[in-house]
Amino acid sequence: MNTTRPPSSKRFFIGKALCVVSAITYGLLTAAIDAVDPHHLQNPSWPGHAKLHLLWLICGGAIGALCSIYLFLTATPQTMAKVRTGALIGAIHMSGFFVAALLKPVAGAEFDADGRVLFGFLPPAVLHLSVSASLLFAGFSLCKQQEVMS
Repeated sequence: MNTTRPPSSKRFFIGKALCVVSAITYGLLTAAIDAVDPHHLQNPSWPGHAKLHLLWLICGGAIGALCSIYLFLTATPQTMAKVRTGALIGAIHMSGFFVAALLKPVAGAEFDADGRVLFGFLPPAVLHLSVSASLLFAGFSLCKQQEVMS
């Protein structure tokens, strides 16, 4: 079994790929789910103003993710600032979710309209965004290793 670390260029490529997958999951996948889920944007009982706010969040997350994807895909070890900026955009967007999760009791909010949980305790949205954040952190860390070695 080969336990050596991959060459730095391979680490950077894998790091960028993880960052791209993260942006797809936190920005584009979330937007698609919220746009078609009958408990979100398609919910007929929501007032139009609430739908506008959700649509705003969906569009902001998707546009931010697309910007991040562009930055990740065009980054090189010499332009690590692109990875940093793309990761910052994602971190800001996902931080909004985790802050909202902490403040949900204040607003009377819930994670899921149906009360769904995984493994008996974990709301799907928390798992989704935790995985996205972990992918972003791992990808950024791999890219950062390249910067340190350069």
